[in-house]
Amino acid sequence: MLENNESEAEREKKLHSFTYADQQSKIVFGMDTATEEGRAAFRAEYETLSELAPEIIKMENLQFPHEFTPDVVNEPHYRRVW
Repeated sequence: MLENNESEAEREKKLHSFTYADQQSKIVFGMDTATEEGRAAFRAEYETLSELAPEIIKMENLQFPHEFTPDVVNEPHYRRVW
């Protein structure tokens, strides 16, 4: 993907690229949501985001990171190879 992995400019180009950027990231705040305290903190942060951008982040879509299902790639070549 990158021509020169050590180049900071190349890494930035990939980071801000619509081609390579992860467009389907799930929201993860770096909290351990397997604990009750972590779930409460995560819910508070999610509620704040929901209030700031209700058209993008809806409270009914709240899912804790430890409950995320793995994404299954449907691209045919990838499925053949793996």
